[in-house]
Amino acid sequence: MTDHSDALSAPSSAQVDTTVPVSARIWNYWLGGTDYYPVDQEAGDQFAYLHPGIFDDARSSRYFIARAVRYLAGEAGVRQFLDIGTGLPSHDNTHEIAQRVAPGSRIVYADNDRCKSGCSHVE
Repeated sequence: MTDHSDALSAPSSAQVDTTVPVSARIWNYWLGGTDYYPVDQEAGDQFAYLHPGIFDDARSSRYFIARAVRYLAGEAGVRQFLDIGTGLPSHDNTHEIAQRVAPGSRIVYADNDRCKSGCSHVE
């Protein structure tokens, strides 16, 4: 097996633009996390003004994922999971839930963090 860790690490010149809201950080804010900037909170609050139930909806979505993973790892016997569009790490991530039920479970996380929201990205 080849070690591709250098290819996966972020370039040293890559920077996070904290003046532009990012959906993963807004979602983290709605979930009650701590990994967001004031600009993300402001955007999240503006959206919440238009859709007051978004905080409950975000948490309900997270609870659904947890229930589904518990069911799949337990009753359905699934041992491999692909979590697509994972955003930022949070409490009770897919691997934590699945491995509590079935310790041998394997999880792959995939997301496209291509700085769509205006951050500086260097290829």
